[in-house]
Amino acid sequence: AKPLQHFTMSDIKVHYFGATGRGEQIRLSLALADKPFTNVTPGEDVPGFIAGCREKGGNLTTNLPMLEVDGKFYPQSQAASRYIGRRFKLYGSEQDAEQAFLVDKLMDDADDFRAVGYKCCYLPSFGMLATKEGVDKLLEETIPKHLKNFERQLGSQDYFLGTSPTIADASIYNVLVDFFVSFWPTILADYPNLQQFCDRFAAIPSVKAYLESDQKKKNMSFSADLLPKE
Repeated sequence: AKPLQHFTMSDIKVHYFGATGRGEQIRLSLALADKPFTNVTPGEDVPGFIAGCREKGGNLTTNLPMLEVDGKFYPQSQAASRYIGRRFKLYGSEQDAEQAFLVDKLMDDADDFRAVGYKCCYLPSFGMLATKEGVDKLLEETIPKHLKNFERQLGSQDYFLGTSPTIADASIYNVLVDFFVSFWPTILADYPNLQQFCDRFAAIPSVKAYLESDQKKKNMSFSADLLPKE
């Protein structure tokens, strides 16, 4: 196996809006890998930024979020996170197909729940038109199913694959904290294992450093202000 390369902030970049959103699981995966990176955001020229990312990433869609490593571009948040996992040894055992499947499955579980998070937002400028009635129904029926599913899969383990964190943990932390805890700060009160997992993941030194950094704090986060009032 090749030795891990030393990276500087100029070598790794995350192209995305100045917000958490779908880019945050990439940032958290890099933080878990203890790899410095630079956020590349649109500034005032959003159309130009999107067009540039479309050209660099190669897809005919926006290609956002997009990871850049050594001048190569990796669009699609899930694929980019998986690339980080493989490149920086955060995918469980490389030779264990069962572990790789579990990482992939957990990340898909997280993305399913992330989609529910977006359904809770009222943000007309981005086409998000949630209603209070709809969100109340999600809170009563859908959200508990996802939380119970994660609590079941975690069990009493430190992390979802056991004693060592993987990119799946970064993705699950992202959806739990950056989406649902941001909307409802006490939502994990009935899920103590998940709450302890989130606290544990946030305390990993490289992750803690990122969470406390200006780099993180500059990004717009989800909050209860985005929930519909009617």
